[in-house]
Amino acid sequence: METMGLIAKIVGLIIIGSVLLFLYGCKPKKPVPNPEPEPEPDTWEHFYPGNCIKGTSTKPDYRWQAREVESAKWFEYEDKIAHFMKLEGRENIFNALTLATVLTIKIAGSYFFKWTSDMITWLVSDYWAHPYEFVIEKAGRGDCEDFAGVHCAYLHRECKYWLVWWIEIYWQQRSNGVWKGLGHAITIFKETQESPWRCFSNQQYLGMSYGYADIADVVSKFCPKDDNHKLIKVVARHPMDGYMLWQTTTGHGNENMQLTVKQLKRRIMTRRRTRNG
Repeated sequence: METMGLIAKIVGLIIIGSVLLFLYGCKPKKPVPNPEPEPEPDTWEHFYPGNCIKGTSTKPDYRWQAREVESAKWFEYEDKIAHFMKLEGRENIFNALTLATVLTIKIAGSYFFKWTSDMITWLVSDYWAHPYEFVIEKAGRGDCEDFAGVHCAYLHRECKYWLVWWIEIYWQQRSNGVWKGLGHAITIFKETQESPWRCFSNQQYLGMSYGYADIADVVSKFCPKDDNHKLIKVVARHPMDGYMLWQTTTGHGNENMQLTVKQLKRRIMTRRRTRNG
């Protein structure tokens, strides 16, 4: 009898538990509100010029040489830059000012880095040297693309700045009634998302004090909007991989990339007054 009573109690508990589970499960549950979406972080694309043509491939220009950063040559190149930093009292100080100091270093009384045409250095009209070739093999002799390669590697890898772009500017310039095609490679960068634009052009650090409000301010320093200049295109590339990020051409952003000399001066003065309070 006691055994039967115990079994009855167990069965009763199971039945009660099943009923409670059924009743609880049938109650409508209060919906859990969806969390607020995270704000979309700024990306490089937010700083692309309006109406530009965006790159669709991660394949670099055929002239671009791969940066194999784990290779012995790359280590030798970076060791040379570190040696220059130490000579200039900038050891382990990774910023744009250090790069500017390195680019103007003198060895035995002479500038180590010197702009030299590809025809003299490589015996060809156009050659984009690897940083190792520029700094080690040719001892700092190279043209704008070679300098830009060093700018990009240092600002992107060593300084770890938020945005670094290799930029090519192509334009025509009239002199004595004759139009001549010109091109120049520079590096533009932002230390943080909120920073102004700054630029390196060969050995020059442009916008060091106040920066630039827009990419057009930088482009217009080389190709201002006037009767003697025609902007052909501007191309931006990834600083280490070399593939095209965007480009502007006639009808696709060029109209937003040029300022007159007067406009450029006015914007520079405005920025100085704003920064000085």
